[in-house]
Amino acid sequence: MSNEGRKNKPVSFNTNDEHDLALLQHAEQINPLTGKPRNFSKYVKRLIEEDMKRPLQSEIRIDRNEPIISEEEAYSIETKEAMNSFI
Repeated sequence: MSNEGRKNKPVSFNTNDEHDLALLQHAEQINPLTGKPRNFSKYVKRLIEEDMKRPLQSEIRIDRNEPIISEEEAYSIETKEAMNSFI
């Protein structure tokens, strides 16, 4: 089969990370109907299609690997001092 008109998107799993390893093991499960390994490409495409059909909940996506960044609050010095007195 020719690769013309095809684009591959590799997915990497860190086998030293529990979360990644669990995802990989799930993706590699044997299909109980056929007894063969799951077709990873079709599986990922189906998940993407299901995601596309879902209504957008929010534009904010949370990445568990990204640090939490809090935006600068717009409080006056007096308000900050008053709030700090309760801490």
